[in-house]
Amino acid sequence: MICPACNQETEEGKFCTKCGSPLHPQEKTATEDPSKENTPEVHTETSQQENASTAETSQQFNATLEKVKTGSNQYWSYFITRIKNPNVAFKDNEQHLINSIVTAIILTLAATLFCYGLINSLFNDAMAAASFSDDSLSNYLPIFSTILKGMLIFIILFFTGLIANFITFKLAKHPMSFTKQFTRFTGTLVPFTGFFVVIALLSLLGIAKINVMELGLWMLQLEGGSSGNFPWGLAFGMFIVTVLFTFVIYINPVIHMLYALIQEKNKQSFYFTVISLAITIAIITILQHFFILDILVSILESIEYMGVF
Repeated sequence: MICPACNQETEEGKFCTKCGSPLHPQEKTATEDPSKENTPEVHTETSQQENASTAETSQQFNATLEKVKTGSNQYWSYFITRIKNPNVAFKDNEQHLINSIVTAIILTLAATLFCYGLINSLFNDAMAAASFSDDSLSNYLPIFSTILKGMLIFIILFFTGLIANFITFKLAKHPMSFTKQFTRFTGTLVPFTGFFVVIALLSLLGIAKINVMELGLWMLQLEGGSSGNFPWGLAFGMFIVTVLFTFVIYINPVIHMLYALIQEKNKQSFYFTVISLAITIAIITILQHFFILDILVSILESIEYMGVF
């Protein structure tokens, strides 16, 4: 074998017996170079993919956050405008659908939380008055089941008038679409939505509640033949809440029906409005008998199950 370095004949092996140079330098570099050259490329490619994935995730998060900010600002502007002047809602259309849906959700949730707060305060006062000390009893009503059932009730109560108006509009051959009716109907409910949010917070904080002790003392005084101190604060609060619910459930649909028919110069606008109100009362009465009462009974049974009443 000839050594490639000194050109002298040498024996087979890895090194030349004459000069000591490697006999196969090309094979060695051929076997070593690919690993040395490919390893950095693999690491570089993986690093680039990871950086690209991280950048894409960051861009998606920023885009989502920007959409949330934009949507929040748009709804806040929508909300404040209708708080200042609810008449603006009579000109709402399909472009306000998302804001209307958000308003409907907030309204039903706030009304449910308000009632939940009142019942929960009453529940806690009853436990305290009965001197319950059983640690196995919760100090709160079952929140998720109560709120879900309550929201279902308020959706029925608050938007039955909308369904009645839709039926009456069909009878009157009014061209307004259901989507436009919905956006205008919920648009005028924005001030009441804000009010319900406030009283819901007061109720959950225990500031607005039914004073069991005051009410019970007054009832005992009546049984004893004395007029007692009438709980004016409780009566006034219940009066305000009753008026509020009555307006949302019955009066708001009547206003929308009458306004829309007058705008179309319908000659029988008064009678169609009466028909719409009658349909609203009929639907609520039927649903109350077959559906709403069952939900209320199930809520009361959940309270009784906890061993308080």
